[in-house]
Formats: sequence, C-alpha cells, structure tokens
Amino acid sequence: MRRLWILSGFAAFASIAALVVSIFALAIYGYHEHKDDFDDESIHLVDRGEFTAGMVLDAVERYEKEGRDATVAYYNTPESTEGEWYVFIVDEADKVIAHANSDLLGEDVKGDIGVDSTGYRFGPSLLDASARGHWVDYLFTNPATGNIEYKHTWVVRHDGLIFGSGWYQVLPKIQ
Repeated sequence: MRRLWILSGFAAFASIAALVVSIFALAIYGYHEHKDDFDDESIHLVDRGEFTAGMVLDAVERYEKEGRDATVAYYNTPESTEGEWYVFIVDEADKVIAHANSDLLGEDVKGDIGVDSTGYRFGPSLLDASARGHWVDYLFTNPATGNIEYKHTWVVRHDGLIFGSGWYQVLPKIQ
C-alpha cells in the first residue's frame, strides 16, 4: 500500500512539474510569437491547449495594462472572440462579468451555470483556480456550433478574478 502511495505521489509531482514547465515555455516562447500563425483551420488538437492558455495570458496582460473596466468591456464584445475561443471573467463574488454569451453575465458559477448537462458541478472547480492555473473539463454549449460539446477550460486566478478560456471537443455520436 505504501508503494502505491509513493508511486501516486511521484505521478502527481511529475504532472505538476510538466504543467509548470509547459506554462513557462508558453510564456517565454509559445503563443505570443506564433499567435498570427493560428487560425481555425490550422489549430490542431495538440495546439489547442497552448492557444487557450495564451488567450488567458493575453487577458491577464490586458487587465494589467488597461485595467478592470476596459478589460471586462473588451471581453464582452464579439471582437474578442476567435472562432470557438473566447475569454470569460468571474469576479470576487463568483459572478460572470465577461463572457461571449451576454445571457450569462451576472450568473453565479456556483449556481446553474456551473452545472453541466450530466449534473457535474464544475463551477467550484473553476473557482479553485490559483495563480498557476489549472484545467477544468465539462460539457458546455459551443457558441460556434450551438452544440453541447466537451469543453477543456484553462482558468487562472489573478487579482481576485478568475480568467478563463477553453476549447471544445466534439463528442462522438451515439447510435
């Protein structure tokens, strides 16, 4: 049993270390230098995580440069979206203050908005974000297709706010 705990601890440590290295590599080399290389046609499955984390990093940088009001206003416009990608922001009261879908503004992520169609309560996982960030997976409506799809969301806590973005994975049809 002890051996299992040691192996589990090692696996957890290795996963966290890989995530930290990936974030630093992304911040130093990745997204910003190649942002213009990405479009809906060229973003492959392996690039989606990098692109998503880059959008969140851009949102935090915009917040630092332009302030809260300008950042929230920008991410509540269609110009801030890139295909299926958009940034959402959750405030200190756990309410959505920026989102591509204006119907979700003011919603508490601990409420119905934070529960997917299977009953999974992903809202608390979003709120558990730290400055290091983490991934949260759940079902959500893809605004680009209107379909409920599997969403992989990167969330980061910065200055008391949650900044997030995600990408969608089309679920296989059950026949």
